Amino acid sequence: MTEKAVWDDARLKKVIEIFREEVENGNRPLGYFTKKGWDNVIEKWEARMGKKYPKDKFKNKWDAIKNDYVFFMELKNEATGLGWDDAKRTVVCPQEWWDEHVVRCQERMGKKCNHLMFKRAGPKHLEDLHVIFHKVHVTGASASCAGDISSDESSDDNAVPLKKPDDIDEMKLASLRKPKASKKRKQPSIKNEEKEEKSPFLRLYKQTCEKIESGVEKITSSVEASSAPPPTNLVPTISEVMKLVKDCGVKEKTALMHTTLTLIVKPDFREIFSLLETKEGRLDYLEREHQK
Repeated sequence: MTEKAVWDDARLKKVIEIFREEVENGNRPLGYFTKKGWDNVIEKWEARMGKKYPKDKFKNKWDAIKNDYVFFMELKNEATGLGWDDAKRTVVCPQEWWDEHVVRCQERMGKKCNHLMFKRAGPKHLEDLHVIFHKVHVTGASASCAGDISSDESSDDNAVPLKKPDDIDEMKLASLRKPKASKKRKQPSIKNEEKEEKSPFLRLYKQTCEKIESGVEKITSSVEASSAPPPTNLVPTISEVMKLVKDCGVKEKTALMHTTLTLIVKPDFREIFSLLETKEGRLDYLEREHQK
């Protein structure tokens, strides 16, 4: 039995530091760590922390951190135009706004609003997360297993990861995340595991995800072996697209802006929107999407 990975504040800071180094070193060219990237993460952790963890420990933590980052960016986008608290690293919204937002969020997602975890404070090491996921992540962001990156004693050993490539639409992946009952993730019951094993749909789903991930790893390995520099920033960031939106004349606190904020977290939308050459064309596109 492998040693349980405990992620206290010091370990969380260190693993995010290592993740950032590998991203900045170009070892995540297609939105997914190359084999060299994961090997470097494992080696650096052992050298700096004196412990050796297998890849799955870091993969689970990566997914958990990314998942929470996506939820936080959703909240930040929906709270555009409201206040910001630098000390707490989160938005400042009146209670009336929260009451209305939680109702809308829960109706849309059909479960507890994940944004509530950031009502009092945002994610730790937020600037590093912006670099890891927001600035250089070229295909969108989400994760396959839940996690609370602000937890002092969270552990990823009880998580059951469903492996997915990082380029799947983040909103669809976010909707798969189960709400947490507490800061620590609980191990699924034996009954649920048996149900998954008996379900042909779930078995086929997992097999398909594994095949997709295997294909992504082969592609990233080919890119790594190539002499050509890895592609970066293929999809515009949320900030870049927001500037284009405002240039079109879309005002905050309008129904059109609300629709835009829902769409802007999707990489496909950002890419298509940025390819339009005129402000008039972009505004027309937004208005047509709003009317759907």
